[in-house]
Amino acid sequence: NRATSPPESTPTLFSAEIEWDADFNANSMANPGADTSLPPWFQSKIGYNLTPAGRQLLEEYSGISASEVEAHIYKIVSVLKIDNISLRDMAWEIFPWPCVGQFWFVSFFLSLHPAYPSVLARFRSSDSTSTPIKFLDLGTGLGQDLRKLAFDGVPVQSLYGSDIAPEYERIGHQLFRDGDRFTGRFIVADFFEEDPEKSGLAKTEGSWDVINIMLILHLFDLPTQIQACRRILKLLSRKPGSMVIGEQTGSTEPREHVLKPPFAAEGEYKTIYQQSDETFIEMWRVVGREAGRELKIEVVYDDQEHRDRYFSGPEQRLLLFTVEVV
Repeated sequence: NRATSPPESTPTLFSAEIEWDADFNANSMANPGADTSLPPWFQSKIGYNLTPAGRQLLEEYSGISASEVEAHIYKIVSVLKIDNISLRDMAWEIFPWPCVGQFWFVSFFLSLHPAYPSVLARFRSSDSTSTPIKFLDLGTGLGQDLRKLAFDGVPVQSLYGSDIAPEYERIGHQLFRDGDRFTGRFIVADFFEEDPEKSGLAKTEGSWDVINIMLILHLFDLPTQIQACRRILKLLSRKPGSMVIGEQTGSTEPREHVLKPPFAAEGEYKTIYQQSDETFIEMWRVVGREAGRELKIEVVYDDQEHRDRYFSGPEQRLLLFTVEVV
C-alpha cells in the first residue's frame, strides 16, 4: 500500500500511529554500548526466545552439542551472509518487525498453538500407503515450524513451506543441519500471484489439507487481509476437516494503525489492521460465504503476559485461531 492518502477501500475504525519511545531502549539497557537508534525489539541476545523445546530440537534433530546451541544460532544469523549482509540484518532491512529483532525463528510458535496436538495426531495416523496428506507453511521463513513437525513425528513427505525469498531454504539447512534429509520442501512464490505460469504455489490450489499462517495477516491492512484469506481458501482442500491454523497480533479493540518510520518510509502512507476475535471471525465468515464454503472458526486470546508489548498497550493480544472446512 504505497499511496499519499488513505485508500478509499480501507475502513477507519480507529487510527493510531505506531512509534516507540526513543528514551526507552531495552536493547541498550541489556547491552551497554548498543546502538540506541535501534528500536527496543532489536535484541543482540536470544534470551527467553530460545525455549527448552527449541533447544532440544537443535540438540537432537540438528545434532548440535548443548554447549554450542546459542553460538551456532549467532553464527548463522551473524556470520552466514548473502552478498556480504548477515541474515538477520538483511531481514531487518526488508522489514524491522519484532519477529526478526527478537529471534522468534527459534521459538517454534506453531508448537505452542492449542490445536498443535490434534494436527500432530492427524498426520501421525495418516495411512502411509495412500497419498500423503499435505501441510503447507505459508511465509515459512527458515522453515522452523516444519522442522518441529518433523522432529515430533510428522513424515517429511507431508511437509512443505513457501516464501518469496529463495535464500531462506539454504539458510534453513545451515541452521538445522538437515540439507541431506529435508530437501524439495520449499516452494518459492509470491503468495498473492494467482497465475500458475508465474507461481508454483498457484499450481497447488485446492490440494492442501492443513495450511499454517503464523504471524502473517497482521502485516497487512484490512482489504489485503481479506484478499489473503481468499487466496488461502483457494489453496485449501475442499474436503471436510481441511484446516487453516495460525496466530497473529490482535487487540481487544479492533483498529487500524498508521505506520511511521521505521515501518514505513518518510512520506509513505501505510497501514495495518489489528483484529479482535469478533472481527476476525466475521472476516472469515464473509470470505467463506463468497467461496461457497461452510467454515468453523475458533479464536482464543493469548494475553501475552510473557511477551513485551511495543505497540497497542494493555489491549494487545495474540489471536490463536483455526478455520476448518465443515
